Amino acid sequence: MDKSSSTTIKARAWTIAYYALLSRLFIWAVAVASHALVQDYDSALELILPIGTGPQRLFKSIFGVFLRWDAFYFLHIAESGYVFEQAHAFFPLLPALMRLVAGTVLYPIQQYLTYSQTLVLAGSIVANVSFIIAAVQLYRLTNLLFGRERFAFLTALLYVLTPSGIFMSAIYTESLFSALTFTGMILMTQKRYFMAAIVWSISSTARSNGILYSGFFIYEFLVRMDFNCSTMQKLWAVVKTGFLCLVTLLGFLAVQAYGFSLYCGEKRSTLDPRPWCDNTPPLIYNFVQEFYWNVGFMRYYEVKQIPNFLFAAPMLTLSTAGVLYYIFYDIGRVLTLGRVTSFPPRDKSNPPFMSTTTFPYIALWGLLLMINITTMHIQIITRAFSCMPPVYWFAAHQFEGQTFGSGKDKAIVGFFVMYGLVGIVLFANFFPPA
Repeated sequence: MDKSSSTTIKARAWTIAYYALLSRLFIWAVAVASHALVQDYDSALELILPIGTGPQRLFKSIFGVFLRWDAFYFLHIAESGYVFEQAHAFFPLLPALMRLVAGTVLYPIQQYLTYSQTLVLAGSIVANVSFIIAAVQLYRLTNLLFGRERFAFLTALLYVLTPSGIFMSAIYTESLFSALTFTGMILMTQKRYFMAAIVWSISSTARSNGILYSGFFIYEFLVRMDFNCSTMQKLWAVVKTGFLCLVTLLGFLAVQAYGFSLYCGEKRSTLDPRPWCDNTPPLIYNFVQEFYWNVGFMRYYEVKQIPNFLFAAPMLTLSTAGVLYYIFYDIGRVLTLGRVTSFPPRDKSNPPFMSTTTFPYIALWGLLLMINITTMHIQIITRAFSCMPPVYWFAAHQFEGQTFGSGKDKAIVGFFVMYGLVGIVLFANFFPPA
C-alpha cells in the first residue's frame, strides 16, 4: 500500500468515526425527546432508577432511555452477579466491562450518582464507543478484503445508518460483539490466525454465536486445502484447525463451566437438582434458552407471534435476497464450497459482494438466517445481524453503478432510516419488539 492510499484510509476512518459519533448523538436525542413526549409502556425503570437528588433525577431523564428490556439483566449481573438461573442467557463480558469502567473512569462521579446509575452510564459508554470502533473496523475489513476504498466507505456509512441503531447505543451486547467480530475478521484476513481465534473467543463471552467463527478456520485450512499436498501437510492442517477452533470455543466453554460450578458442582442443591446438570454436555445456556425463553426449533410459529414476524420481515427479505442472489450468481461455486468459480479472483469487473472472497461470509449469513427463521425469537434478527458484514456489503452492492436515489438503493436507505427511527421511539418508551 502506497503512502497516499494509507493516508486516505486513515482520513476516511476518522470520517467514519465522526459520522458514527454523530449518529449516536442523534439517536440519543430522539430517544430522550420521544421518552419525554410518550408515556412508558412499562414502569420498571422507576424501580431500578428511583428519583433521588437533582443530579440523579437529571441522569434518569437523559440516560434512562438506554435501560430497557434485556438491559435490566445486564445491569443486574453487573451489580449483583448471576443470582438467577435465567440470567445465564446473558453473557458476562458486557457486565464485566461495565463494572470496570464504573470502578475506574467513572469512580469520581459516584458521589453524585448511585452505583446503579454509574453502571448504566458505564454500559452506555461501552456500547457507544464499541459502535464507533465497529464502524471503523468494518471499513478496514472491507478495504482489506476487496481493495476498493469507495465500496468500503459506502459499506461503513450504511453501517452507521443500521436499522438496529438504538440497540447499538443501549446497554446491549450488539455493538461490543460487532467490534470484536470485525476485529477478528481483520486478523483472519491478515492471516494472524491465533490472534483472530483469541478475539473471537473473547467475543463468545459476549454472545454465544461467537463460536460459529471457528468455521472460518475450517474453511481456510480444510475446505480450501490443496488435496495434492503431502499427508503430513494434510495432518498438520487438521491439527491446526482443531487447535484454532478449540481456542475460539474457550470463551463460551468458560462461561458454561462457571454456570456448571454454580449449580452442578459441590454446591449442587439436593432439594432442587437442576435437570440440565446431567445432560451431555451440561450446558446451562441451552437449558435457560429453552426453559425460560421458549427458544427451540419451530417453537415461535404461533399466531400470537405474527406481529413479530412482520417486524422482522424487512431484514428477512433483505437477507434472503442477498443469500439467494449470491448463490444464483455462480451456482457451481456454491456447490463446490468456493473451490471452483467462473470468475477469476482478481477480476476487477467482478463486484466485491459477488467475489469468491465473500463465500465464507455468505455461508455464515445463510446459516444464521436459517437458525433465526427456525429457532430464535424472530424479532431479534435485525439487531442480531448487525454483526454480519455481508448485510452491509449487499446493501452497498445495490449502489454500485447506480445513481443515488434510484429504486433499490433508495428503498434500502429508506428501510434503514425509517426502521431505525421507529425502533428508537418504541424502545425508548418500553414498547416491543426488543
